[in-house]
Amino acid sequence: MKRPLLQQGLSLIEVMIAMAIGSVVILGVLSLFNANTETYNALQAQTRLQEGANFGLNVIARDLQRAGYRGCYSRGDVYATVASIPAAFDIRSGLSVYDGDAEGNWTSSSTVLASEVSNAAIDGTDIITLRFVENDEAYLSTALVTGQENVQVSVVSGATSNFNVDDLAFISDCEKATLFQVTSVAINGTAMTLGHAVSEENGNRVGGLAETGIFGTDAAVASLVSKTYFIKQGASGIAGKGGYSLFQFDGTASAELVEGVEDLQILLGIDTDSDGVPNQYLDPNAAVNTGQIVAILLEITANSISDAGSTEADGLLRRTFRQTIKIRNAG
Repeated sequence: MKRPLLQQGLSLIEVMIAMAIGSVVILGVLSLFNANTETYNALQAQTRLQEGANFGLNVIARDLQRAGYRGCYSRGDVYATVASIPAAFDIRSGLSVYDGDAEGNWTSSSTVLASEVSNAAIDGTDIITLRFVENDEAYLSTALVTGQENVQVSVVSGATSNFNVDDLAFISDCEKATLFQVTSVAINGTAMTLGHAVSEENGNRVGGLAETGIFGTDAAVASLVSKTYFIKQGASGIAGKGGYSLFQFDGTASAELVEGVEDLQILLGIDTDSDGVPNQYLDPNAAVNTGQIVAILLEITANSISDAGSTEADGLLRRTFRQTIKIRNAG
């Protein structure tokens, strides 16, 4: 009597069933992995754009609160000994906002726009320039009786000067202020001397620094700060709006601050009844009374830089952030 043959291994049907079950499990795992990856990428993109926008808003807000600061003399007319003042450093206006249109034109609330910015900025975006004196004020050690003397101030021994030849400098007390061009710088121990000679080459048209009165030892000299914020194509070279960035122009050169910022829009808070509270918000234009600007509404639109699978045509995630900042040195 023959013994029945024992089955060894799996039958074809069992193998196919096992493969089918395994395929379903693998597809489920892959689907879960892809879903988790997409969620992670979306969260990363949202975090990146939020951090970038918040950083950009905070940087501009910090400088906005200093805009127009001129030491003890933060209000009133400024006398200038120079014949021509670069737009970026025209401290007579602490704040300039430029409303951009789709044709690459910018309408200003005050002063012209530096060509280094207008030639690079993205059409349709707004631009803001902030000017103030640095908080490195040095008080005069010797009074300027005639106003023709060189400016002498006391500094910490061994300190370096924030002034260079051809820089603009700001001298003021609580009653008056003058903008002049530095023609020489000398430091000897704790004494720093700034020259302001008159000549066609250096730009000082008159030698007297005080339009009226004199500058005594209560007067201080400070350097100027200019910050212009605008949107232009970033260094990444990424095509489209994902390659746009927020830039800062300091009057000499531009620096990229935040990648993925594609738009900057600005409204001016106007106080029409002198109670310090804005009654309306207007686009920047020449008809705006800059003396009535008491607040600035900033609006930044940031994106995810790279495709994050959004419903937008370019796949970028976008979000708009707003912040209102009160101007401390309005007027």
